Amino acid sequence: MAELMILLPALTIGLLMMLIHVPLGQEVLKRGIIFIDLTLAQLAAQGAIFASMSGFGSFCSQAAALFCAFLGGLFFLEIEKHFKEIAEAVIGCTFVLSATLVILVLSGHPHGAENINDILSGQLLFTDWQNVVFAGTIFLIATVLVYVKPELFLKKYFYIVLACVITTSVQICGVYLVFASLIFPAVATSYIFDERKRRRIEYLGESFGFVAGLIVSYYFDLPAGPAVVWGISLMMPVCLWKNNLYKS
Repeated sequence: MAELMILLPALTIGLLMMLIHVPLGQEVLKRGIIFIDLTLAQLAAQGAIFASMSGFGSFCSQAAALFCAFLGGLFFLEIEKHFKEIAEAVIGCTFVLSATLVILVLSGHPHGAENINDILSGQLLFTDWQNVVFAGTIFLIATVLVYVKPELFLKKYFYIVLACVITTSVQICGVYLVFASLIFPAVATSYIFDERKRRRIEYLGESFGFVAGLIVSYYFDLPAGPAVVWGISLMMPVCLWKNNLYKS
């Protein structure tokens, strides 16, 4: 029981994050900009790292992360408006440039490799209740806004909501898990046209996958982010298979 209590903050923040990632992931897939979340996550991490290296505190690092993600969101919004046919390519190029810039900047840093690993894999198991309250509040507010006013916050202000959510997610869960949590469930259920049913399956599969990955990472001393990524990826086909079995 004591061991499970250690995992409780990470589990709580993961499930709260999932509430908003599911509808955002569906919108990302619908718009055909699959790598937008990966790129915004990378930009947010870049802002946080550069602020931290400059000697700024935690609050300034959070602000720098949000600023970079927000600028990226505005830039991609303009690209989507005026150059829709190459939007995905531009998003991919931005990700590569941001990722390589971080590598170049951190190459001479004594903890550079550790920082890069934190960007990609996150620090999920080290989440405390203070992070849960802060990040969870953002996730819950964004979820309410998206479900109550979808035409406004899932359509018109989609990039702003996505930038705020991803800025919060990536600093805890890492780039890999943020991408997987948004895109894997959306892709797996893309053939289901009933939106309520689709979201129900996504929430179910991602919840089980998150719990399974977290437990495996703890007991086998594996990085939590990558383990949860695999947990989500393996649970989605199982949920879809069970759904088809009951339907037939």
